[in-house]
Formats: sequence, structure tokens, C-alpha cells
Amino acid sequence: MDAIGYFRQRPGLDRNEALPALPESESGFFQYCEGQGFQPVASFIDGGSAPVADGERGYTQLCEYLRQPGRGFTAVVIPRLEDLSERPAELLRRVLELEFLGARIVAMEGDADPLEGTVSAWRQRKGHERLSRRAMDTLKTKAMRGYGLGKTPYGYRIGDNGRLEIVDIEAKVVVEIFRMYVEDGIGLRLIARKLNDASTSTRRGARWSVVTVRDILRNRTYTGTYIRFGVRVPTNHTPIISNEQFREAQKKRESIGGPRTATRERNFALSGLAICGECGGRMIGVSRRQVWSRKRDGGTTQAQYRYYRCGSRVNQSVCGYHTWRADVLEQQVLDELAGKFEGPPLDLQPPRGQVRTVTTSRLRSLDTRLERYLEAASRGALALEALRTSALPLVREARRLEARQRGMDPQSDRRPIEGFWWHHQRDALRHLREDWATLTAEERRFQIGDLLEKVVVRDKQVEIALSS
Repeated sequence: MDAIGYFRQRPGLDRNEALPALPESESGFFQYCEGQGFQPVASFIDGGSAPVADGERGYTQLCEYLRQPGRGFTAVVIPRLEDLSERPAELLRRVLELEFLGARIVAMEGDADPLEGTVSAWRQRKGHERLSRRAMDTLKTKAMRGYGLGKTPYGYRIGDNGRLEIVDIEAKVVVEIFRMYVEDGIGLRLIARKLNDASTSTRRGARWSVVTVRDILRNRTYTGTYIRFGVRVPTNHTPIISNEQFREAQKKRESIGGPRTATRERNFALSGLAICGECGGRMIGVSRRQVWSRKRDGGTTQAQYRYYRCGSRVNQSVCGYHTWRADVLEQQVLDELAGKFEGPPLDLQPPRGQVRTVTTSRLRSLDTRLERYLEAASRGALALEALRTSALPLVREARRLEARQRGMDPQSDRRPIEGFWWHHQRDALRHLREDWATLTAEERRFQIGDLLEKVVVRDKQVEIALSS
């Protein structure tokens, strides 16, 4: 098998200094080929700190070499996977581009599949890996001593001595929340409404919601107990409420229930995309289970309902009761999407009603979408093969945009770019509709989010905006 070497000069070397004809890494390439039975045919080198126009010339020449007709199956040998790029989105683009050109990527250091290595690089960059045992032990030691770590609860701040101290204006709100809930018997939604009506905001200046009120009611920190990393330190700081108040609040929370329960689910297909057309708040997916008794035989019947409701109504007790059955709204959105992609590509108005030119912002947009794919793959929501299939069209488009940006593509007509976008989105929609019944809720949400920027939901109509 023929082999091509690709190396990146490490940052810190003088970029004006001539690269040696046979650097140490290139020598290692020949030794590696000899050990693996590869036939070295070429090598390309890039400068690690040079600008794109100069620093990526070696990679561009590598791709041009792989495009030559009549070339057999070739291995691209690199010292480490990170030599292709240290940015995960660009690394994904390059791994898939080289695969598309018929090359096999071989890293001399490490034997992981290149695509798995790319996902791993994303995890490390986003902090998905666990803290080292040594770092965790250090944090636990600080927690045992009662030092405040991380984000402090509403009502407290970290004082000069490193421990929690009361913020008077916030502590008064905490006391009022517990009083309304325990003594007045007011529910979470009404508490949020009263706080908002009184122009009381959260620490970030946002409106109060059911979730923020609930989180305060179940936080034991307000009794003076500090809990962090599994460490519990009683009487660590000045309490805002008594232990008795806290216990009464928990008893009430546990006692509330019944045959009808409704829970919010994040993994509805339109979660994060659907917006209430009346108030502009998010529509949230709600799953409700109802159980009732049958008079004829004394048995019970139960059913589950899934629907979208205005989140402002649910969490803040504002706006109206705007709701859609989940299956009806999702089908309506799919139908609206299908209507957008009917007819020839050039009849379609691109997103936001204007033709996008080839700009740096467009490339950043593509990288953002590739990062979404990497995030899904890192959580196991997207299989590696699905990652490869979904990202490859975007990789090809990014490569074309980069080439035109550098003036290497003589074609100036911008319509083929928009046509490519149109075909890619139409094919993605077709596959989504065909596979809809077999996809999980998270897979639906992820794939439809690649087609849509938002869905504006009104009582009798739906408006969609395509993703860019």
C-alpha cells in the first residue's frame, strides 16, 4: 500500500526559518512505513503557527495529490491525530475529507479509529472527561473544610474567608418563598407569579419560574448545611431558614401528587425550537399520565398524553393556555418543511430571504453545525456511522467555500452553493420522514434541529424558519 506522510511543524519555531529536508518526524515516517510494509511515495509539511494562506499549503497539496486519477488505495500517515488539526470541528472536516478522497488515516501514536479519536478530542475540549483523582481529592478536602466551591446558591456569596455568607436582599426573598409555600399553602406557580408581579428578579435579572422556586425549596444549604462532592458539613455557615421550615417544605412537596401527573421532557422532537407565537417564550414538551376508575367493573384505566405547552404559562404563570398535541404539531412541521423543498432549487429563497455570499461567517456556521454533531456523538445520541453520513455533505461544502475564499476556485457564480445547500437539506428531510417512526425522541430532535432554526407556534397555525 502506498503511504503519504503529513507533518505539522510545532509552534514556537521561527516561521521564516527554512524547514529541514528530513525532519525527525519524517524520518520516523519512513521507519514506520518499513515496519508496516507501506511504500512511502510523498510527504507534506505545514507550519504550525503560520497563517492559513501559508500554514495550510501542505494539507492543500496533500488533497490535490489524492485527487490525482489512477491513484490506488493510499494511507495518510501522521504522527498524531491532532496534527491534522487541534480544533475538533476542523479535525472532523479533515478526517472525513481524507476518507472521501479514498485515503486511510493512520496515526503512528495511538490506534484508535480516526472518527473515534475526533469524538474523544471533542470530549476533552468540552470537559466531558472526569476530573483527575488528585484534583477531585483536593476539591473534596476544601469541601470538608466548608469552603465555598463553584456557583453559590441564591441568598449567599463567598466571603473573604472562603465560606458562604448571607446576601441580605436575596435572603429576604428566600425567607418569603418558604413562608408562602409552608405557611400560606401557595403553590410554586403562584409563588413565581407573585415574585414577578413584585418586580423581584433572580440573581441573573430573569423572571422567576416554577423551576427556580422549586430548586430553592429543596436546597438544604439554606439550613446552614454545606453539601458538595458527596461531602456534608452541618452548621457550616449562617442559616437563612430553620430545619423545621425545611422539613415542612419537603413534607408538602412529597405529599403533592395524585393519579394525574405531568412532567416536562427535554427530548421532544421540537424542544428548544418551538416558540410561542403570543409571548415569544419557549414551548415545552409535557407528558401527562392519567389514571381513572371504571365504574362497570371497579378496575382502572390509564393513558399517556404528550403535548407542547407555552413554557411561560407553565413556569411563570404568564401568557395563555396555548397547547398542541405533540404528534399533530410535529407532523405539521414536517409538512411545512416538505413544502419549503418542493420545486427546483433555484426557486427556493435561501434562509432569511437573501442569498448568502461566501464569507467567514458562513464557514463558522458550518463549524457550529459540525460541533453539534460531535456533541451528539460524544453523548451516544449519534452513532459513528451516522456521524460520518450526516457530516460529510457539510465537509464538502466547507472545502468548496474555503477554496473559493482563497481564490483557488475560478467559479464566481454563487448559486451552486445555495443549490448544494438545498439538495443537502432536502435529502436530510427525506431521510428524516422515512425513518421518523424508528427514531428515538432525541434523534428526532437532533435531526430536525439541523433543518430548522425555529418554529413559531400559534393556536391555529405554524411558521417555520430554516436553518442557515
